[in-house]
Amino acid sequence: MGITGSGTLNTIAMFTPNGQAIGNSVITQAALGAGINVNTNLTVSDDLNVTGSIETNSSLTVQGTSTFNNDVTLSNGNALRWTSDDVRIEGTTAGDNIKFYVANTEILQLAQSGTLATVTGNLRVTGAYYDSSNSPGTTGQVLTSTVSGVAWDDATDVVSGAVAKLIPFQITASAGGSSTYSASNNIVEIGWTGGNGTYILNIPSATAIPYRNIRFVTNSTFPNGASDKVQITAQSGETIDGAAFFEISKVYEGVSLWSNGTEWIVIQAKAH
Repeated sequence: MGITGSGTLNTIAMFTPNGQAIGNSVITQAALGAGINVNTNLTVSDDLNVTGSIETNSSLTVQGTSTFNNDVTLSNGNALRWTSDDVRIEGTTAGDNIKFYVANTEILQLAQSGTLATVTGNLRVTGAYYDSSNSPGTTGQVLTSTVSGVAWDDATDVVSGAVAKLIPFQITASAGGSSTYSASNNIVEIGWTGGNGTYILNIPSATAIPYRNIRFVTNSTFPNGASDKVQITAQSGETIDGAAFFEISKVYEGVSLWSNGTEWIVIQAKAH
């Protein structure tokens, strides 16, 4: 028996359940063949590469790597899902941004540069925030802008009704040793181990983070007297109060340094 049946213009054909007649599937071809429309759930068990647009009134589930070079439209409150690999959406021109909608309202846009996300609605985060170094930070810290991204910082501003905390970065100094301080903590607690001598503590560039304030204090493990010294040293070409370094050498001693964007300035010093 020959194959019978009929179909509708621009509708992808399929065998009907008896296997002997052609009928309409749930997939239709968009105008001028620029894409396909799917009127039910679409599940792709392997990779999916779409060079035109794709539109479905239900969910799209892809179990392999997905690449879309044009528009992807999912309506009726459905979602784009992927189970194991990445979903990659590429615009064909510089103006093809990626936009996310809820109830026909745009809530998130990835700009054409591919590095900027613009949130046009309210944002609720139920998980953890991470900074540019993939750190979740610690309790009480806030995200601050840096030259190359964002980093966690201690909240030093007192908000009415709140308790300000300074979470220290701890350094154990020793004679002849040195280190370069690059953490985001705004207070450094310094201890001492071993015999007498000098320890070099290099600090960040004053021009890298203008207006930063860092405090340095010695704790009870630092010896009495002045035979053990920590030279807090500015970057090459920069100064601390006009000098190459500021020296602390006593137990429970401290200094507060502030950057004006060019140099470090001592705004408070304590000694015993």
